Amino acid sequence: MLKTLGVFTGIALAAAALGGCDDRDSGKQGANGDRQNNTAASAPVRFGAGWHAVAESRQSNWGFVQAAVPTSFASDRNSLDALSGIRAALMANMLPAHNSVRVEALVNRALASISPSVTQASPADPSQTRPMVVLTTTPWNDDSLLLWVEVQGLTAPDTMTVAVEFDPSAVAAFRTLGDPAALPSPIASSGGVSAGRAAMLYELLPQRADPAGKGGAAKLIVRYGVLHVAGSPADPGAKLDQSITTTDAVGTIDNAPEIVRFATAAAGFGGLLRGDPSMRDLSCNDVIALAQSVRQPDTDGWRAQLVALMYRAQPLIDLPPAR
Repeated sequence: MLKTLGVFTGIALAAAALGGCDDRDSGKQGANGDRQNNTAASAPVRFGAGWHAVAESRQSNWGFVQAAVPTSFASDRNSLDALSGIRAALMANMLPAHNSVRVEALVNRALASISPSVTQASPADPSQTRPMVVLTTTPWNDDSLLLWVEVQGLTAPDTMTVAVEFDPSAVAAFRTLGDPAALPSPIASSGGVSAGRAAMLYELLPQRADPAGKGGAAKLIVRYGVLHVAGSPADPGAKLDQSITTTDAVGTIDNAPEIVRFATAAAGFGGLLRGDPSMRDLSCNDVIALAQSVRQPDTDGWRAQLVALMYRAQPLIDLPPAR
């Protein structure tokens, strides 16, 4: 599972293959060929289900679902919905239908199962918390990166706007592994977790590195985008714009905070159940090990429920079918 962060500068070769130009008329010369290249460059890029080409849509906005009262595992409808179909299929010794697995629901619930990360003071104002931004290698392939964004100090979500804007010169495509349109409200989070924060896990496909930058690329600071946070009950006019760069990288997923590791385990498990082809270097044993690396108390038992299902799925996912 361990990978080096040095793959950052060269891991987007797949982007060119997935979104490259149609070369059936590559023999055409002159102005006609130039026109074709320009058209292909501006054409929609297809990266697969759930992916967004940054050249077309570079911003990811967060929304919050307001719950009437804090909920627990026993009464959390979203949690039960996320696991019920998976559990029913696995108890029958079958894998669930691919399209029945809701990866974003698993990840959203995983986000609510672990306490917030250690707060960081804002350099501009030490009394204010600074959003947590973490970049890691992806445990399921060498082509993409994981981006964790955690915003703390949120008490009224209807007055707060949170968005991540990706830089098309550094990121070819992104996908959210949770549901940014349905994050639990920071003031009514479930699972007994401290309120006042929201988080999201992204998978990024970086742009192909400039060959001229080889040799010194490891020393360059790459800017992947900007986190925008605006408005608060205390100061509605307050605004924060925090760059997301390679200085936020921690190396492999094993070096990431516990909440990032568990959210990644949930996303990986959901991807395996869905038969996601990008999960080519991941096994069910890998996601079990990642989930069990979390040592925080399991206050509502949801993490134990998920790990139990991982064990149940392991022989169906990792072992070849009987002949």
